[in-house]
Amino acid sequence: MVRRGNSIHFFLFLLVLGLAMPVVAIAQTPTIDAEEQGVLKLINDYRAQNGLGALRVSAALTRAADWMSADMAAKNYFNHTDSAGRDPFTRMAAFGYGYNTFKGENIAAGYGDAARTFNLWRNSPSHNAAMLNPNFNVLGISRAYSATTTYKWYWTTNFGGFADTLLPVGGSVTQNVRTVNAASYAQTIAPDSIVATFGTGISQSTASANSLPLPLTLNGVTVMVNNLSAPLLYVSPTQINYVVPTNVDPGVATVKVMSGSTEIANGTVTIETVSPSIFTILSSGKGVPAAQVTADGVSFQPVGNSDGTPRVLSVGTAAKPNFLVLYGTGLRRRSSMTNVRVMIGGVQAEVSFLGAHSRLVGVDQLNVKLPESLRGRGSVDVVVTIDGKTANTVTINIGN
Repeated sequence: MVRRGNSIHFFLFLLVLGLAMPVVAIAQTPTIDAEEQGVLKLINDYRAQNGLGALRVSAALTRAADWMSADMAAKNYFNHTDSAGRDPFTRMAAFGYGYNTFKGENIAAGYGDAARTFNLWRNSPSHNAAMLNPNFNVLGISRAYSATTTYKWYWTTNFGGFADTLLPVGGSVTQNVRTVNAASYAQTIAPDSIVATFGTGISQSTASANSLPLPLTLNGVTVMVNNLSAPLLYVSPTQINYVVPTNVDPGVATVKVMSGSTEIANGTVTIETVSPSIFTILSSGKGVPAAQVTADGVSFQPVGNSDGTPRVLSVGTAAKPNFLVLYGTGLRRRSSMTNVRVMIGGVQAEVSFLGAHSRLVGVDQLNVKLPESLRGRGSVDVVVTIDGKTANTVTINIGN
């Protein structure tokens, strides 16, 4: 027997496969009342206590929740299958949330206030699991009242993994994202360099650019750096790689991640004229560089193996020296070649070229003559300094 005041029900699907349902455009912007905001705060505080990120409010999921709560209140029923015979995911898609992502639904009835409704869900293992699901990044929440029904108050909370159009709640509409140099992970970047922005749910799925010029929108996502569109290389739910626009001025810049015309995330990063960094084989910013050696500019050998271990390199001879070819980003805007310094094993090496790679967008190439005095030194550090700014240290192995 169900008693008024503690009636709860749970329905959770993890939708990871299949085609997204068609999106239906809904013009009306939903709102969140004080008690609904109270439940949002209680859920987010609870997630924070358990080491999870805050949920933001999805406009589409809120529309779906508004309709469901109102329908239960109007027609005096309590079930995840609505009066039109739809399950939660069909209903979410009908209100614009048809994304191929994780989804779930909690419903409750009997209380009109945030605290007691939240406690109902927290004290139920299945409902509790939904509130603490790490795959969820957004929710829609709504309550409705009818004096002539069994439970009076009806609540719906819809959960989703993809951050679509968000509602302003408590003065915040977006999440904070972190932007770093893509080669060294330093928190300064430079114009024309490749960078990485990290967040949660910042793209519906994964996509890579496959042609030139690079697109300014990929998978529906756009990145703005000080309101300039950035050419995109790769987008995923947690990471976006792109090239910093050429005309961005030095200083603190604002990075915005847009889904269509909606800002879903933002953050700040420091723009320097140069932000020297060297790509490494293991993409960690440490260890063996993703580099080559050549004696003639025609035949090239890698300096390391695919597992990140170094190969033994020759410095060549006085008549035919070997050159180390490093690949990095954020180097090209050096003030002059005299302000480019490369130390290998503590020995200053001659720099023969520094400039943009001829085919790889955002990649810089640095050619350095290996000093004969390094012969037989074994493992040595390579330290690149440009205009007084030092790149991440990498390591090569010099043989006899």
